Amino acid sequence: MFSWLKKYDVHLSPAIHGMVTQDGKPVAGAEVWRELTYDTDFIDKALTGADGSFAFPPKQIRSRKPGGLAEMRTRQVVSVRYNDKQYLLWYLTTSSIQPQQAIVQKLSALHCDLNNEELEQVFPNIEKPDFPHSTFSICRWNDEPLTQRSE
Repeated sequence: MFSWLKKYDVHLSPAIHGMVTQDGKPVAGAEVWRELTYDTDFIDKALTGADGSFAFPPKQIRSRKPGGLAEMRTRQVVSVRYNDKQYLLWYLTTSSIQPQQAIVQKLSALHCDLNNEELEQVFPNIEKPDFPHSTFSICRWNDEPLTQRSE
């Protein structure tokens, strides 16, 4: 009856682990930004280490929004700024407020070379196979073939 008063756990992002390279060589000291949106923006940043690696912890909030009538979507954006240029490492929207296995897997191993072309990459949705995920990214994964489309 009063579901709009209840607070729900909303999963905004799993832990993120990645590596930024240029021509296969580590990019150290670059600013990596994570912007998560679910009715409001949550922004944090990290610097790449000497080996080009970076990480963000998982992010979850409590919200009354899932009990409302409107469908809410979570937006995940990860980008890196290097030599006054911004590169898109990950852009995805989802209506799920629970962790999704394929997204957890992809974000646990971002391999991003700054010379890669930004592509739309489509990959299977394990929980809802009829609704595949789609991300825009310069990152690549070796675990499975992806449907790729140039911008």
